[in-house]
Amino acid sequence: MFNILLVSLFMVLLVYMLFCMFFYKSMLDMESASMYECGFDPNSFTRMAFSYRFFLISILFIIFDVEISLMLPVPFLMESEVGLWVFLGFVMILIVGLLYEYICGSLDWLEFRN
Repeated sequence: MFNILLVSLFMVLLVYMLFCMFFYKSMLDMESASMYECGFDPNSFTRMAFSYRFFLISILFIIFDVEISLMLPVPFLMESEVGLWVFLGFVMILIVGLLYEYICGSLDWLEFRN
């Protein structure tokens, strides 16, 4: 029984190796042979221009995402009126921060010029 299994395994491996030898692309083009990481092309210049607005919006997303995750357990923790006022103050700080970023124009992806 073991011999049949071993011979079957070697036959499958032999067929796989023959298939790879005959159907393998010998000449790979530059795009498929190069590494692709995080959307940046590593074969280009080392100093690429980085969008300041993209960085700012990603930082704002992380900050507001963490604050939202802090707000999730609040309904289970509010047992008194003081907890409700603390939660409302926290939400007001979030709203004021979001309005400040909107008024400063940090949330605009493109600048509209007249």
